[in-house]
Amino acid sequence: MNEKKSSMIKDAVILCLITLILGAVLAGVYAITKDPIDKAQEQTNNEACQAVVAEGDSVLDNDAEAVNKAAAYLASRDISNNETKDGDLLANYLVIEQIHPTQNGGRVYLASASKGYGGAIGFALGVDASGAVTGISITSQAETAGLGANCQNEDWQKGFAGKVAPQDPSKEMYNKNESNESQVQALSGATVTSRAITRAVKGILLFDETVRGAN
Repeated sequence: MNEKKSSMIKDAVILCLITLILGAVLAGVYAITKDPIDKAQEQTNNEACQAVVAEGDSVLDNDAEAVNKAAAYLASRDISNNETKDGDLLANYLVIEQIHPTQNGGRVYLASASKGYGGAIGFALGVDASGAVTGISITSQAETAGLGANCQNEDWQKGFAGKVAPQDPSKEMYNKNESNESQVQALSGATVTSRAITRAVKGILLFDETVRGAN
């Protein structure tokens, strides 16, 4: 009986040691890879910011105060832009991480659409001084290959240029058949991805209206 108990204790100690060693190895790998990954993502974000502004415009430093205002706005409005503390809030669909003013009075938003089929979809969105989209660039995504992953296709992204917030905020910004001044054509076979990105874009445009109204 004592031998069996001793063997169990020995096995438990060995298992604990293996767990500690594996944990240390994983922590070491994370420490080694985190900095290069962060730098690569920062470069991707910087390139995306430059890609979505109008020709001749330039991107300025991040406005941390505007980011805080955006977070408060998204947490106080629902998907139809009604002021509320409950319900289907814009904050459920969108996280705005950075807001960069541009030289010509516009803004570039670095953000994530939270409801993608494969998780969050990172993107940069340029908005000019009149509130029209100057461009969008997807910076990260894990959508289904050949379907939602087509959100990175340049032709689809170009469809956002010139779009403005819908006059009726309850309306979606995607359309299965055609596009108009406030809607882009949905990705074929990828309604979830289309809805995730366009709802996030709509949230940004609605917030951007308040910023321009305050100026």
